[in-house]
Amino acid sequence: MHELNRRQFLAAGAVGATGLAVENKQRALRAVEKPWNGGVERSLRRFRDPLPTACPGCDARCALVAFRDGDRAVQVAPNPAAGRLGAACPRAYQMLEACYDPERVLRPLARVGARGEGRWVEIPWGEALGRVAKALAADPASAYVDLGRPDPLAGPLLERLGVTRIAEHDASRAWTAREVQRAVYGAELGRPDLARARTVLLVGARPLDQGACFAPFARDLVAARERGVRVVALGPYGGVTGSLASEWVPVRPGTEGLVLLGLVRVLLSEGWLNREAFGRVVASAPEELLEALLPYTPEFVEQASGLPANRLVKLARGFSAEGPGLCLVDASGTHGAGALEGAAAVLNAVRGDPEEAGVRLARAPEWVPRLTPTLPRARAVKDLLAGGERASLVLAYRSNPVYWSPRSEAVRRVFADEGRVGLLVAFDTHRTETAELADLVLPAAADLECWNLFGGYQGDGRPYAVLQQPVTPRAPEARALKAPDTPLEALFDGPGRGPLGQARQLGDVLLELLALLEHPARAEFPFADAGSYLQERLAAVPEVVAGLLGDGTWVGAEPAYPWAAGAGFATPSGKLEVAGLLVHRVPRDLKALAGEDFALVILSHPELGAGFANTRWGREIRFENPVYLNPEAAARLGLEAGDRVRLRTQVGEATARVRLVQGLHPQAAALAEDFGHWAGGVAATARNAGAGGEGEPLLVSRKGFLTNPLGAVRPAPRPAAAPWWHRHGPGVSVSALSPFASDERGAQTWRDLRVTIHPV
Repeated sequence: MHELNRRQFLAAGAVGATGLAVENKQRALRAVEKPWNGGVERSLRRFRDPLPTACPGCDARCALVAFRDGDRAVQVAPNPAAGRLGAACPRAYQMLEACYDPERVLRPLARVGARGEGRWVEIPWGEALGRVAKALAADPASAYVDLGRPDPLAGPLLERLGVTRIAEHDASRAWTAREVQRAVYGAELGRPDLARARTVLLVGARPLDQGACFAPFARDLVAARERGVRVVALGPYGGVTGSLASEWVPVRPGTEGLVLLGLVRVLLSEGWLNREAFGRVVASAPEELLEALLPYTPEFVEQASGLPANRLVKLARGFSAEGPGLCLVDASGTHGAGALEGAAAVLNAVRGDPEEAGVRLARAPEWVPRLTPTLPRARAVKDLLAGGERASLVLAYRSNPVYWSPRSEAVRRVFADEGRVGLLVAFDTHRTETAELADLVLPAAADLECWNLFGGYQGDGRPYAVLQQPVTPRAPEARALKAPDTPLEALFDGPGRGPLGQARQLGDVLLELLALLEHPARAEFPFADAGSYLQERLAAVPEVVAGLLGDGTWVGAEPAYPWAAGAGFATPSGKLEVAGLLVHRVPRDLKALAGEDFALVILSHPELGAGFANTRWGREIRFENPVYLNPEAAARLGLEAGDRVRLRTQVGEATARVRLVQGLHPQAAALAEDFGHWAGGVAATARNAGAGGEGEPLLVSRKGFLTNPLGAVRPAPRPAAAPWWHRHGPGVSVSALSPFASDERGAQTWRDLRVTIHPV
């Protein structure tokens, strides 16, 4: 339905009063001729009320459209106007459930008593911001900000506030891999283009199971397979990706880097490359690289990995001879990130420009906001754990460092220590593990309630942008009408879009902190909120604004990519720099795996994205966290499917049920992350909300004018009934089992983990 502002309403009223009788008479005459479903289109359009937005759940930033009914979003779907930019994975649908979760925090809370007691009192936003501003002003250099969601104002405003310790969830997990990519290519890598490759070699990468660009990457890989592209998946765990692949090549855990180096050695020694084209894009000559790779003979690789030497040679020949080959690795959280990324770069250059093979650098237009994290989370938390650092302020925005950090039980004790952490602020949608220990819990805007702008370059080289915008009204219409401070115009225009309750997004809060601190940068940012900041930023690119305000997306007409073909890579030599990277050693803990010892493969189910721990939609699909074992390994231990086993690492132990799968190396065991929550809500913890039949009451009532006309102060209860899968429990927490294990760059190597398994 078309919305009228006050002036349009008055003008329409003056004309409408004159012709009301005539219109009613004509309507009556037409009634008998009107088809039975004549009013359906108008009603459905009002019900749909579509508005484009985007999902910030991973690096893909998929374009969505949200359908609304009155003051509530009711469904999300891929944006049909966005073309290939529109996609949706389970995280997109969890956005909807998380937004209207009855356990969501909607007002600022301050703890009463000691940290972790779970006693809270509601406070005004002004009081909460005053406490944050005081802690920030006292020592901004020791403040620590942990981000789980992007915000367009976070980068520039945190810099002006003097915050130098900034971590980001996804960047922390892929820290070393991204640093190696910057050293090799001069930039981080983005989602590859699979349109040209005839062979795709996946080493440790499982795009159909997990990944930074899950939905669009999975879609591209399926399409490539349908075109006849040969897909080879190499690693200890096959998963759904291995099932789709033309061939799954199981290797011993921790040896993927050795196999890749052996593959490169065979290619170079046999001369299966275009030497002239290779020399134009790689800084090191083939002879230099071959000398560094002399130890990695096919026989040595076979002994270390279990991959037969003749099969290694066959893989190398096929990669070179079957057409353009593209090697994709997932080196996040491994000790061998340098070898994996360096060897993949060499393989992608055997025919010349790797961008022609489908490699894509993660760049964005200059007008797209960006934030550069300064350290991985594990490094900051480890300093706190060791007692060498004290944080005057820890602000976790849509992030949960207490749960996601290694040795999470020890980290929990550190965050509860006021001598280590001065002011702990959980700026989140739910009372997560970090929030349960916090001094302040600030209500954060949900993903359907935020402003953001994302952009980059498509596979065909054209720039694109996607707008994330709020799709929910700030308040129900009835509440807006009865509010005494509602402007007259708003009675006709309706309430603006924004977060429910008193929730806010990070950029809006940072603007208020600048004002409270009387910071001179406030004049530099004279914006009311993040939305007005984006509007001002986009004013310089009017050709982009029209598309974003219409369909929520914009795609440039002319390609502006690739860059390296003309300008070279952004490295000192202008070429790929892999010298010194082609060395790999199997992690010490994984060298001798036998008996009850296994390498733990950590799975990341897309249904359980970070930030959606309390969504039943995902938990009903992944309601249990079994430990996956190869039938051969299970038989060796005398185990059958369904048996309970005890998992033990050097820092913790847990019990789980066995599930048998063929697509797993006999020396590996697989376990999923994002289980084992002890806070966050009923779905996250898989238990009753509280003692008794009513459950713990919400601190904020959602009773509106129509449902609660007397305005009675009666909080809405939390869901009291345990979810149907409560008998399985919350599952095993991988974080609680993981020790702190840092690589040379200080990042956590969370994948190289040894676990002992024996029957209970």
